[in-house]
Amino acid sequence: MKPSKQPDEFRKKGIRTLAQGYIDNGHFASIEWLIKQHGEVIDAGFALADETSSALPDRPLYRIYSMTKPIVAMAGIILMERFRLHLFTPLGSILPEFRDMEVLNADGKTEKAAPILIEHLFTHRAGFSYNFIPNCPVGALYLSDGLINDGGCTLETFANRASRFPLAFQPGERWHYSIGHDILARVLEVVSGQTLGALLQKEIFDPLGMKDTQFFVPESQRHRLMPMYGRSLDEILHAPEANAPLKRFDVAEAYPCDKPETFARGGHGLFSTADDYARFAQFTLDGKTPMGASLVSRKMVDFMWHNRLSDEQLPYWLGPFPSPGYGFNLLGRVMLNPGQAISLTGETESGWGGAAGTYYWSDRKEGFVGTIMTQNLGSLSPMRTDMMAAAYQALD
Repeated sequence: MKPSKQPDEFRKKGIRTLAQGYIDNGHFASIEWLIKQHGEVIDAGFALADETSSALPDRPLYRIYSMTKPIVAMAGIILMERFRLHLFTPLGSILPEFRDMEVLNADGKTEKAAPILIEHLFTHRAGFSYNFIPNCPVGALYLSDGLINDGGCTLETFANRASRFPLAFQPGERWHYSIGHDILARVLEVVSGQTLGALLQKEIFDPLGMKDTQFFVPESQRHRLMPMYGRSLDEILHAPEANAPLKRFDVAEAYPCDKPETFARGGHGLFSTADDYARFAQFTLDGKTPMGASLVSRKMVDFMWHNRLSDEQLPYWLGPFPSPGYGFNLLGRVMLNPGQAISLTGETESGWGGAAGTYYWSDRKEGFVGTIMTQNLGSLSPMRTDMMAAAYQALD
């Protein structure tokens, strides 16, 4: 007897039901998703609050925060294929301001830092931190300086300012979420001789047809930019385990949409759509454009997918939250052991997320990708991993 397709269709409907439940419970104003297998859409849609539905633009634009990182990393991998960049190169040989760094120890004393390697920038092992990481004195220094939230300075200025702070630990010692990709982005500018925006446009956005992704939004398209909800960094640091309330929140100063001459970052900063990012997610599976042209070789794609963390560095912790079962490759998380995972995933799933609730995954074994788009800064809701789990359940 031929198996029925009905259970799969039922489970696809469950994706929408799940998303709408999060909307109805007041956790998000809107959720958009796009899920593909073998290049074909298997499910896509929106879940909306009543007040949002009448104002939903065509092809909504989102601030994708840390989902900028995998795109910047991919640009680095492309330069690696051309032998313009090497993982073993000391950062200080490209950016001299990082040659003589110090590490700030727990007792307040400093010691000379070992050289930062380019690989460390890809894998959050360079010794940098973030301003929202709890119990991190270096992160507190970033916060008092206003470095991360200064959307008015160039990437070059950002890197120069970052070099004046000590490191949080010795390079290579451990995984610690950080501004490493911002420094990597500046490295890419120097070795390519192009601005970050121009490099990404030429090497990734144009070949993949990502026509709506950049570090700015043209004035004529700003009506498509989805409003941000959430809470301030101070609120998050004060109550990191609280659910983010659904209230409008202005992030224009830290994440401007109208400064193409100055604003670009490696760790956040891009604006994108669900369709554009799904194109990138698909690209990470095989290194090919939608037309089948190979931008990254098959062997380099294999190389970039491998976990680069030692057993002693696993599981990695994103602030106070562990990621059991996952390692970290040159793009982001990568599932190593589903038997340790705390949410349904696949044996080869990889991806990353953004601070406002955006998320993507790519699964080479299943030929399966998905993007989740929303705008709620600081939310700790399990919505996005629930959405990925629901999508996996719907696979034939």
